[in-house]
Amino acid sequence: MPLSVLFDPRDVDAQLLGCGRATAQLVVEADKALAFGKPLAAAIMHSLARVLPSAPMLHARIETWPGDLAADGVVFRLCAGLHGLALSGRMPDLTLLYLAGHNRNLPAPEWLDGLVQTALTAHCDVITQALSHPTQTNEVARVAGLVAALLELGREDGFASEVLELGASAGLNLNFPRYCTQVGSAIVGAKASGVMLRPTWHGGDVASGPITIARTAGVDLHPLDVGRAADCQQLKAYIWPGEHRRSARLDAAIALARRYPPAVEAGQASSWLGQALAKPQPAGVRRVVFHSMVIQYVAAAERAEIDAALAAAGARAGRERPLARVAMEWSADRSRVELRITRWDGAAHDGVPVVAAVCHPYGEWFDWLGLPPTP
Repeated sequence: MPLSVLFDPRDVDAQLLGCGRATAQLVVEADKALAFGKPLAAAIMHSLARVLPSAPMLHARIETWPGDLAADGVVFRLCAGLHGLALSGRMPDLTLLYLAGHNRNLPAPEWLDGLVQTALTAHCDVITQALSHPTQTNEVARVAGLVAALLELGREDGFASEVLELGASAGLNLNFPRYCTQVGSAIVGAKASGVMLRPTWHGGDVASGPITIARTAGVDLHPLDVGRAADCQQLKAYIWPGEHRRSARLDAAIALARRYPPAVEAGQASSWLGQALAKPQPAGVRRVVFHSMVIQYVAAAERAEIDAALAAAGARAGRERPLARVAMEWSADRSRVELRITRWDGAAHDGVPVVAAVCHPYGEWFDWLGLPPTP
């Protein structure tokens, strides 16, 4: 594999940004990947930006996409198609590129462009099929933020939690009580678990203590089934090239989900949530609605319905039956990912979101700020 030590993908931005919406979005996402320390993923996206016009069918499909390219995660679908092709073994050089995962010595642009162009033209069917599926990252490392939030929420009352996840995909996050998670100095969960989550932790420490989970359940428009090989392959295709530890963590989470199938229903998030929140809530149990890197893919009307369902349930919440929303999502200006906690328990802070942490989109690090004490 020819290498180019000096190649910087950012050098091509100025040449590409005026070349259509598909190319422009690829450049935007490449720069984000580079900022989050994924230079090989960025190099592949920049290569896609350069060669996509030479694959007319795929280029036209993306250029004329009926929705918003960012909101629909089209670039991630395209990249997942490439990775899925690499996983299939149908292009040995592509497979080697993803297995090697050079993040320092990047492949020479000319070599990479030739490889990507071959993938887009010779295997257009594989890439097209990937574009038809919604994004499915289901990154279990993100639940470190949920665990930290649950510790913080239970600091004063120690209530059990009922966790309801929106956009649950294959439900891997719902098995978080079976994972071992270290957030700051706190270690929570099954210490001998095959899924170990130890994000880099900055800022303050979280509250210590056990977490009691009464129940977990989730919803997804198109849930995946870890019992199906094709669905597991789809999950793996959304991992960045060369991320071997992340791949191993996903494999371990899939193995646990096969032993302990999570409860994920197919449906619209807002209607499912409204029904779930309307069910009787036992005293001493906190309901926690969790979603991570999902809202960006949800239409504005659906977001409003989710907010309304939470507000209505929040009006019924109180000290003995509290409600919380834990959201790990982009900030309003999409400059950073924030872990936001909103509480309803009859106090003055009801319904006011608090940024409890700034974090990596895949849960690799957290800059913890915590919650202000209850007056």
